[in-house]
Amino acid sequence: MMRTKWQSLGVLAALVLPSPSPAAATFNYLYIEASEGNSSGGHAAIQFADDIYHYQHVDSGLIRLFRQEKADFHFLYRYLQNRPLHLSRIEVGEDTLDLLKDQFKWQFLTQERQFKLLDDLHRDRIFIRHLLHRLTAEPAWLDTDAALVLRLKGVGLFYPEPGHQPQYTDNELARQQSLGIQSLRRKIEQRHGTGFLQSRRAQVEAQIKALAPSRWPALNTNSSAEKFPASLYSFSESYADSLTALFALKALLDARPLQSAALVLTHQPAFKISEAERRSLRQLRDDLETGLIKAIASNRPDWGYAALVNLARYLALESSLQSGYWAFIDDFAETGEWLSPDQYLDHQAQLRILIRDAGASWQKIRQSAASRPRLGEAEYSQIEMAANRYNELLKSEQPRDFRYQGQQALPSKSIGFPAGPLPNLTKAQLTTALSALDRLEHSLFETLKQSHRYDLITRNCVTELFRTIDQAMSAPLRAGDKSAIPEALTIKESEKRLGGYVPIPYHFIPFVSYQAVQNRYRVLESRDLDSYRSIELAKLKTRQNELLTALRESNIVSSSLYQYNPDDALFVFFTDDNLLLRPLFGAVNTAAGIGQSVYGLFSWPLDSGKNLRSGATGILMSLPEIFFFNMRKGSYKYLSFKQLADADLPDD
Repeated sequence: MMRTKWQSLGVLAALVLPSPSPAAATFNYLYIEASEGNSSGGHAAIQFADDIYHYQHVDSGLIRLFRQEKADFHFLYRYLQNRPLHLSRIEVGEDTLDLLKDQFKWQFLTQERQFKLLDDLHRDRIFIRHLLHRLTAEPAWLDTDAALVLRLKGVGLFYPEPGHQPQYTDNELARQQSLGIQSLRRKIEQRHGTGFLQSRRAQVEAQIKALAPSRWPALNTNSSAEKFPASLYSFSESYADSLTALFALKALLDARPLQSAALVLTHQPAFKISEAERRSLRQLRDDLETGLIKAIASNRPDWGYAALVNLARYLALESSLQSGYWAFIDDFAETGEWLSPDQYLDHQAQLRILIRDAGASWQKIRQSAASRPRLGEAEYSQIEMAANRYNELLKSEQPRDFRYQGQQALPSKSIGFPAGPLPNLTKAQLTTALSALDRLEHSLFETLKQSHRYDLITRNCVTELFRTIDQAMSAPLRAGDKSAIPEALTIKESEKRLGGYVPIPYHFIPFVSYQAVQNRYRVLESRDLDSYRSIELAKLKTRQNELLTALRESNIVSSSLYQYNPDDALFVFFTDDNLLLRPLFGAVNTAAGIGQSVYGLFSWPLDSGKNLRSGATGILMSLPEIFFFNMRKGSYKYLSFKQLADADLPDD
């Protein structure tokens, strides 16, 4: 059949005209300016939609990849740390964006697994040393980290630390809780039979005695390999789960009431329960009861922790329904940050904003929950967290010590490993296992050091970002298990997909890397995102005399925007918006650091060297300002997350 004229033209056009390029997409390269605190020399990150990936130096001397939600990242760096952020939006094809996203996600998940394996090995080694010490009472086997590392999560809701006496809010409340658990225990026996709990306890005790050290497989520590690192149910983890289950059974059998520190009782008008909430809480209590009756026979290894949390919440709901005011389980971690009045009294105005916002959030989440046809455990966790946050902040009005950070979705009150029961293992078995674990932990750590050891110049937050980008660029070039791609091919692929290539050895400084991205990648736009103080200062200057405002806000003495935060080393002048005067201001800031250091020499016995360390930090942070490099910005510890609502957050 002959083609028509238009068909021929169409074929000719298809041959002559270039084929359409793959659909365009974008990602962001972020540069955060230098400041006192973590990543003090500046920081870099990469953003895909709402996920931001960045590398951080950790205490072990290694560097690892972290993932944060966009709003949390901006709140931390631009608001709490008061650091300007610079963004370059880079255009790529959809296939390239997928390569980058997959590589960073793979790297993140792989490192999470690797570091968990290292933690599990360390915990197993400490546990075996603990068992040897218990078996032989030899000091050589005693590990000082045991009390911190070997913990039973959730058991502290009902039991005190080994060697301590139980603490109860009052005897009548403890009696009511015991009666509630007895009623629940009868329902469990109706469901599973009389003697079920005793039989289950004997079963768990037998499991504990039969436990043996884990057989660790060969560990894959190559983060660029295609095989995901193996996971293992470790010896210490299996012991902790079994012992936690045993405590859950004991709590039911002994009708054990909650520890006083585990239950928060309220009587303020803001915590009064409405009729709609009463119906929801009654329904949730019944659901928890049904879930507990089923969970007690579960085959899941971690059922004991879930049973303890649900039992605690069941008792909290009972207290709420009986008193007419919210009672809830304390969900703050034991490592949560405590503040004393001398730390926060100068920031009462900002704390009142935090209290107001926390109260509004508490009311909003209650109203949302009350409007639901059925209240689930996930929604109740949110209520529990909001109530804990609001109630804790209210303590600052009294004033008294309170916890500022450390909330969790699930309560984790823990205790150290008790005296027993213990696995039925000999000294020879434990010594052999410990020797193998020592070698394995050392080998894994040394292997991780080869690819994740932090170095200020050769392996930092910038170099690892570009190294991960290079791995993504080389991914399409790999065939089978071949992973050693010539650098020239990676460069060529980067130029094709990103518009250019950034050599790692020459761009390890954050602000230098940002300039390189602008010059070499296919950048659609670049934006400068102000810090919290800059945003607020700009607002002041529109309402007041600009010159007088600039003078007043240039130092910490007369500033209305900054109240000195003891977490910051002492300084006098802000230098981020005073380029010409920066060397002079930097000299004054250096002198302030020297003065604090001298004072710290005399105050050492009283503050354990805090002022001396802070003064030394102040000198180190202020000296670069003499050479026009800005460092001293101050930080804002007590900002509310709601204050981020008007911030300029990029979409991609």
